Amino acid sequence: IKMAPYNLSTLQLDTLKEIGNIGAGNAATALGQLLDKVVMIDIPQVKLLGLDALNTADFFKEPKEISLAIYSKILGPLKGGTLVLFSKSDSLRMSDILLQRSLGQTQLLTLVDMSALSETAYILCCSYLNAVGDILNLKQLIPSIPQVAVDNIDNINRVLVKKFVGSEVSHIMSIENNIVIDAITINLFVTFLLEQESVKKALEILGI
Repeated sequence: IKMAPYNLSTLQLDTLKEIGNIGAGNAATALGQLLDKVVMIDIPQVKLLGLDALNTADFFKEPKEISLAIYSKILGPLKGGTLVLFSKSDSLRMSDILLQRSLGQTQLLTLVDMSALSETAYILCCSYLNAVGDILNLKQLIPSIPQVAVDNIDNINRVLVKKFVGSEVSHIMSIENNIVIDAITINLFVTFLLEQESVKKALEILGI
C-alpha cells in the first residue's frame, strides 16, 4: 500500500527541526568527547517523506556514487529503524579523523575503518533517539547493534530500506548534518524509517 507524504504544517515542520537541533547538540557533545575535539553540527534541513515519494536526490547529488549506510532497528515504543548515510568521500574523510590520519590518507575503507564509522553512527543514532525520546516523553528508545552496507544510494533507497525494516515502513524522517571537526566538514544524513502508526503516535503525543 502506498502512503502519501504528510502535508505538514509550519508548526509540525518546526517541531521536526527542533528534534534535529536537539539531536545535533547531543551528537556534537558525544562526538567531541569521543574525539577530544570541538565538534560543531549544523542542520540545514529536516524532511518527512512518504516512502513511495522517496527520491535519491533527497540525499545525494550523485545517487550512482557508492555510499556507506549504517543501519539499526529502533528498539522501544516506536517502530522502525535508523540509517546513517555517508557519501564515499565523506566516509573517507571521517575515517581519517576517527583514526587520526592525515586528511586524504584513507583511500579505501577497511574493516577497521567501517568499525570506527559504525561506532560513530551508533553514537549519532543514540543522540537523536534521546532527543526524540525527550520531546515525546518516550523512554528506552535505543538503536540495535548496527550493520553496515556499501552500495550506491539508488540501491540503498530501493532495496535496503524495505528489506531491512519491512513493508510496514511508510515514512522517512531525513536530517541533514554538516559536521565540522578541526575545520574539516563532513556531510551525512541521519534518517529515521518509521511505521505509519509510529508517525501518527508521535504527532498525537505532540498534539500537532
